[in-house]
Amino acid sequence: MSESEDPHVVVTSERLQSVIEALSYASVDEFESCLSLLERSGELRDEFSELETAFSIFVRELGEAKSELNRTLAQQEAINRELEAKLETIEVQQAAIRELSTPIIEVWASVLCLPVVGIVDSQRSAEMTETLLETIVSKQARMAIVDITGIDVMDTKTADHFIKMARAVRLLGAECIISGINPGIAQTLTHIGVDLTGIRTLRSLRDALQLYLRETEQLVVHQHSQLARKLSSET
Repeated sequence: MSESEDPHVVVTSERLQSVIEALSYASVDEFESCLSLLERSGELRDEFSELETAFSIFVRELGEAKSELNRTLAQQEAINRELEAKLETIEVQQAAIRELSTPIIEVWASVLCLPVVGIVDSQRSAEMTETLLETIVSKQARMAIVDITGIDVMDTKTADHFIKMARAVRLLGAECIISGINPGIAQTLTHIGVDLTGIRTLRSLRDALQLYLRETEQLVVHQHSQLARKLSSET
């Protein structure tokens, strides 16, 4: 560099103020106002305008990612409302299907529910497991909820049937949750030493559906958070 060359870039205070104001807009998700300021500020062509251009690209991509995240969250809220409506329908229908042997209900595109009522012997267990596994494959389900609210008494053999069913579901790559365990059954399982290690249990079908919803929301937010960080690192 010769002595006559000046390494500094002269920027007017008005121009700096525009960039600062644009940054304040971006901080509150006012991306259009931010981009408008940057476009006016970046009309001059110099080394500082390169920074303004890079900032504009970052803000535009961040705005698009934010919009996509908002759309996804809105869809998730709609899913939440639909799941609640479906749950109410299930609770009404359960009273009418107690006499059915294996009523598998598709509560969501990837979630199945198997309400179990009455005595579960070896034959009925085999039939339920076979039907459940076939439905998981045909519906490409990711979760099967086995609801045992309708079972009042459980012994070692009955518990073993459900453990084998849950393990068979997991072999297909789906998750199996056993819901509807009342205090009496919980005490019985503890007393007879049934090992439920690796099997998720919840108090009610509602809890199981809410768990699925929370985990789905967390997955969506995590994916979009990773996208936002990726966009930020590329600018």
